[in-house]
Amino acid sequence: MVTEETRNKVLKRTAMLGIISNAAIAAVKVIIGLFSGSVAIMSDAANNASDMLSSAVTIMGFNIAKRKPTHTHPLGFGRIEYISALFVAFIVLFTGGAFFRSSIDRIQNPSPVSISLPMLFILIMTIAVKLFLWRINQKNGKKIESEALSASGTDALSDALATSVTIIAAIISLFSSFPIDGWAGIVVSVFIMYAGVRSVVDTVSAIVGERPSKDTVREIRKIISTHPPLSGGYDIQIHTYGPSRMIGTCNVEVPSDAKGEEIFDAMTDAQVEIMEKMGIYFTFGMYAVNSDNPVVILMKKEVLKVLKDVSSAVISIHAFHVHMEDSRVHFDVVVDFSLTDYAAFRRNATKALNDAFPTYSFQFNIDPDYA
Repeated sequence: MVTEETRNKVLKRTAMLGIISNAAIAAVKVIIGLFSGSVAIMSDAANNASDMLSSAVTIMGFNIAKRKPTHTHPLGFGRIEYISALFVAFIVLFTGGAFFRSSIDRIQNPSPVSISLPMLFILIMTIAVKLFLWRINQKNGKKIESEALSASGTDALSDALATSVTIIAAIISLFSSFPIDGWAGIVVSVFIMYAGVRSVVDTVSAIVGERPSKDTVREIRKIISTHPPLSGGYDIQIHTYGPSRMIGTCNVEVPSDAKGEEIFDAMTDAQVEIMEKMGIYFTFGMYAVNSDNPVVILMKKEVLKVLKDVSSAVISIHAFHVHMEDSRVHFDVVVDFSLTDYAAFRRNATKALNDAFPTYSFQFNIDPDYA
């Protein structure tokens, strides 16, 4: 797990590298664009200038995001990083849209483009710089879980492709009078806007909240299994308040005859281990089960079979407890997201269970497949 200090250094260093590199590239392309009269190159230059602004926004957003929690915001300001990433994406979209219009105008009103071989060589060098920025932003964005850096990396790759198109158009213009420059500008603009849309989608997905990955769920359950009498790991939900602050909830099964102190110690140890290894602060809910009883084991299998006959959306059941003294059965049933009418499922499932087990009464919760 990356420490907060390391994360701070990596993000600032990477963003500053982006600012300096994009400022230099933008200046070079503006000069080449002015001398050559190419709208595609000028479009590319403006996009690099917007990248410089994006890096500055990333740093400002990060500085706000690392502020300590307050009375009004007890979970901190980490989500500001997502907002800054979204702002970066909108800057990219605006730039692409503006030069799309300029390129249309160039097609309607063509003008000659004059570009030399040294200019082409310099443009090729800017592609190498952009590919380097793409790799470093993607690598560091993944390392410190920064949506803003990842968005900048995607944008840098798009810039490299866009500049490649610009170079091809410039070479063609040396041998043809066809107004290729305007069309190249459109292609460059489309690259820019695609990068913006992709960044918006990825960032909005993070803000809305995403399902934990299989590897994350597997690791959480693995840790829980090493702390008896805890078992399982159900209804896992993880809420992010910025890349460095995550809070999770999880339900576990414990034997109904386990001692309270033993359960408490196991939950505390599991909580500490998950925090140390995964950086997630977990709280646990508890299900008391009597799954060591052969009658309960058999009944659980039959109940699951009945429920799957009721709906193909049924995945599994857990928290299964049979109260032998009054024939009451409690459990949770996990269903996939194809099931939308929970009320109808509850009615049909209750009827099917009562028909299959007329001497028992059933109470159950319906859980969507969180993890």
